[in-house]
Amino acid sequence: TGKTRLTSFALGDTFSLWDKRLQFTLGARWQQLHNESYAYNTGTQTEDYKKSRISPAAGAVYRITPNWSVYGNYIESLSQGATAASSATVNGTAYTVSNANESLKPFVSKQKEIGTKYEAGGFGAGLTLFHTDKPRSLYVVENNTARLTSEGKDRHQGAEITVYGEVAPGVKLLGGVTLLDAKQKSTGSSSTDGKRTIGVAKTQANIGLEWEVPKVQGLAFDGRMVYTGSSYADAANTLKVGGWTRFDLGARYRTQIGRHEATFRARLDNVANKKYWASVGGYPNNGYLNAGAPRSFSLSASVDF
Repeated sequence: TGKTRLTSFALGDTFSLWDKRLQFTLGARWQQLHNESYAYNTGTQTEDYKKSRISPAAGAVYRITPNWSVYGNYIESLSQGATAASSATVNGTAYTVSNANESLKPFVSKQKEIGTKYEAGGFGAGLTLFHTDKPRSLYVVENNTARLTSEGKDRHQGAEITVYGEVAPGVKLLGGVTLLDAKQKSTGSSSTDGKRTIGVAKTQANIGLEWEVPKVQGLAFDGRMVYTGSSYADAANTLKVGGWTRFDLGARYRTQIGRHEATFRARLDNVANKKYWASVGGYPNNGYLNAGAPRSFSLSASVDF
């Protein structure tokens, strides 16, 4: 019932000053969204949405020392604008929509980010602060009829901390924590304005360890913990979905088969067989839930030729 084609061309360049201690990246990207929709029963085309835009991108990195740097960047993304329905309910009252079946211009999300990164002796860490404005649609009432507009937005801002590297001989660490404040802004409704965005948790964290067995060349074991905090399944924040924690285990063995390098892997995901909602999302004011996978065991092998 639908076909989407995304086309993009990008052009950019990086130049440096002061013996590459300061680097700038500037660029632009032309993006086109082409979406075609068809009726389920007849196959008749019901929509032909084709829009394009040139989006800028910019970034800068300054190396305070050879191991420590700070950076900032700006980038935009493009997504299809909403399509107006024939009727809408605003603050509990049903209205006829004056621009029914009209598709809005593409939504342009704008992200600004600053951060710092340190890496030395096989260990690294980073801190990022980010702010993203993502447009959204809302119905406004004019002359006793509703009209779909793109006046609202979702504001995402937060911080991300990452660590990685070899913390002990043969032991590697990879992990991070994201603190996210995602709010609905200018929604046109007191029941949703300022409420948390559907499906976005305030806190997400993961940490993984890999241990290479010293006396068995090519053998390694790993473990991972994944945590996602609670979120909401509706725009008014009346349906709350609990947070969850999952543990995964794995093993890897690398060897030679003749002249070819082979890798064998075994994984046990969701060790405790935790029952949880892996993600929450959906259309405005309507959420859906995706169940997390149960305890799963897998074996795989790869050979280089």
